[in-house]
Amino acid sequence: MTFPDEVRYIPSGKVLENIAHLDIKEAAKSLNETQARPGETLIKTIPSALQYITAEVFGMETYESKNSYPLFLFNFLIYCLILLSLYKIAKLLLNNTILALFSILLYCCLVNGYIYIRHTLPYDCSLLIMSYVLLQILKITRDDTFSIKKALILGFIAFFGYVVYPGYILLFTLVFLMFMINKVTKDNFKQRIKYGVFYGIGSVLCLLFFEIIARIGGTSYIQDSITLSKTITQGDFNEGFSFLFKYLYNVESITGIIIIIGIVIFIGGLFYKIFKYEKLTAIHKLFIITALLFIAYASAGYFFHKMIWYGRLLHQFFFILALITTYSLWYLLQNIKYKQIIVLTISSIITLTFIFNLIEYKSYAYPQDIAWNIIKDNPGYELEEVCEYPLLKNMLEYAQEKNNISINNPDKKVIIVNACYYHPFNDKNLYHKYTPNNNMSLLLEKPYFHNYNGYLFEGCNIEQREMYKETNLTIRVYKK
Repeated sequence: MTFPDEVRYIPSGKVLENIAHLDIKEAAKSLNETQARPGETLIKTIPSALQYITAEVFGMETYESKNSYPLFLFNFLIYCLILLSLYKIAKLLLNNTILALFSILLYCCLVNGYIYIRHTLPYDCSLLIMSYVLLQILKITRDDTFSIKKALILGFIAFFGYVVYPGYILLFTLVFLMFMINKVTKDNFKQRIKYGVFYGIGSVLCLLFFEIIARIGGTSYIQDSITLSKTITQGDFNEGFSFLFKYLYNVESITGIIIIIGIVIFIGGLFYKIFKYEKLTAIHKLFIITALLFIAYASAGYFFHKMIWYGRLLHQFFFILALITTYSLWYLLQNIKYKQIIVLTISSIITLTFIFNLIEYKSYAYPQDIAWNIIKDNPGYELEEVCEYPLLKNMLEYAQEKNNISINNPDKKVIIVNACYYHPFNDKNLYHKYTPNNNMSLLLEKPYFHNYNGYLFEGCNIEQREMYKETNLTIRVYKK
């Protein structure tokens, strides 16, 4: 419960409460309180229900830090299912078990995937659904087992993935295009168009389903989606084409550099195949579509100032980057005698890199966690928040409210510095470092979470990233 977006998890609990009281209209309204993400709200009723149960059993508040394990385990289960789905895709495209396993290891060693296990966000749920649909499409197009029923169902499921997180519109489009062009020939072109139409009908049926639910609650899913599409503007439009490579280098370090090399090699091999008039395989088509979508989105931002990349938006493509990097590596090593040793060496390098990245990532502190621990360890003390910069969000409200904390005792206080969410963070003149009084003792000091590189690529522009690095914020706790 660190980022403003994570507040959207709360409506999942409201949906359960509304259904328990048989209030269907309010349940439908709560389902659509997440800015065009009703699918995510629906899915998250599962961990929300578990948190309600564990809170009752162990006498805790529903959303306090110690009661977050049901949600974390749910996120981890989703992550494991994604790995299973991606492994099957890799095995199908690479046609080699060892290569498929290596691609999954490469994907697992990206901190980008671990970030979303730690937060209540919709990205992995959407990725799981989309990757499942892509897997089924690759199987159907390979075996030529099309049917109207399959097309309708896959279209419905794919759009549900979009309803979970509309930011993955590019992946939704990619999956549909793979449905249309993979293994297409002159002989089956008209038939493929027919099934594509039914795939589209399935998507429309899903859209209508959620629009009807929204109307029952007095809102409109379509209108919410239109409004949301105009809000992807936090960051820097000038990074449209460079953002991916900056992210890989700054956040993923050595593993990111390996992927950048893999991209370059794959592009070189792709042009070689095209110039030689060699037949392109499914993995080449997957990359070409991905590249074109990336260029289109980057152009919309760079030239027309419509869209901006975030780390969460890149997340939808990282499994493809792992696939093509694996393909490129094996292409280079196919005639080398000791290729197994080289692959093992690279595996060891990316694993060690992940461990070091993870150790650094886990060193950062989160205000909610600190607040709950401080409150439990210092009963009778008032909780005061100090922000060294104008805040966007007070991050201690829930802890204060649930523990009935109000400031009325000036002699017994715990002051938490930088338990705030800052955005935008780009004016040095507004930053004022807090200096404690002589009667205060420092209880704790840890790095402020937003200093982590992975978070700096979630809506921050170049100037904001530099200011975070210069100020090097810490979360500090003083006792009076």
